[in-house]
Amino acid sequence: MEGMMKCAIYKSAKNIVVEERAIPSISSKDVLVKVLRAGICGSDVGIYLHGGEGYGLPSDSQFGHEMIGRIVEKGSDVADDLNVGDVVFIDPTLSTENGVAGSTAAGAFCEYALVKNAALNYNLYHLEDPDLDKLAIIEPLCVGTKAATMVEPKLDEKVVVLGAGTIGLSAAASLIARGLKKIVVVDRDSKRLEVARHLGAETVNTTEKDLKEELIRILGAFPGYFPLPDVDMYIEASGSSALFRQCFDLAREKTRYAVVSVLNEVTLNGLNFIATQPVIYGSRGYEHETIAEVIDHLQKNKTNIREIVTKKYKIDDFPQAIADAASGKQIKVLIDYEME
Repeated sequence: MEGMMKCAIYKSAKNIVVEERAIPSISSKDVLVKVLRAGICGSDVGIYLHGGEGYGLPSDSQFGHEMIGRIVEKGSDVADDLNVGDVVFIDPTLSTENGVAGSTAAGAFCEYALVKNAALNYNLYHLEDPDLDKLAIIEPLCVGTKAATMVEPKLDEKVVVLGAGTIGLSAAASLIARGLKKIVVVDRDSKRLEVARHLGAETVNTTEKDLKEELIRILGAFPGYFPLPDVDMYIEASGSSALFRQCFDLAREKTRYAVVSVLNEVTLNGLNFIATQPVIYGSRGYEHETIAEVIDHLQKNKTNIREIVTKKYKIDDFPQAIADAASGKQIKVLIDYEME
């Protein structure tokens, strides 16, 4: 397909422009996807606020990685289970030849995205639900789901999610979709916590309540020398080193900590580390099994996670859209390529 397309182009910190670029050409193993929805991720906001160099994104580059779209062209060697007209989720970590490193510039903020070495259930996934705004959150929901489920939490376990942003709410939703009943989301933003309650979680607003006392009230106390919240796992999605340290000091025996946010340096209590035998693990990205679980979650409407979509913009208004996302006033901002 020849012609030009609109793209959001990173120039420098707080300098994003919309320009016309050539539509990518495909090879025999590739497909071209018309992007229908794209989400602005926290890493995109980081690029906007602090510059792309720390994210491996040089000036004058396209960017964006959360996207769904429709196949408009396919190469001659692409299998018959992918066809022009299919609505698909694109796994940006596998859609370029540079893997995870190339996902930052996978093309979500362009009208068309090239998918190299296209294959079903590898880097492209069929979608059937007509609610494209809901399906547009597949990628961040995958990130939250992997963090929450990679150690296979049991249905009767008690989990506390730190942070009610996109990833924290996604982590909570994934556990609720699996059938866990004792989920608590912690944040300082009352509107975000309201979304968490709509998902089915209990909430704690730390500007209003003492965290330790509230967790004991909601989840009960673990018996010991001092009362501690009876929590099996904390999921750190807040980005607050102080909050993570506070919850580490609340550990009872063999508490698990999943860290999916980017934290500054954290000093942990060595005596607590030995005495309570915690397990701390980091979580990045997702795999095929996670993507399949998330698509099933969304297409069967297992939770109200769609509520995290709080604002939409046209691609022409991308500079305003990313500034809005960076303001902290929205949860998930989408680019809707079908908006007039």
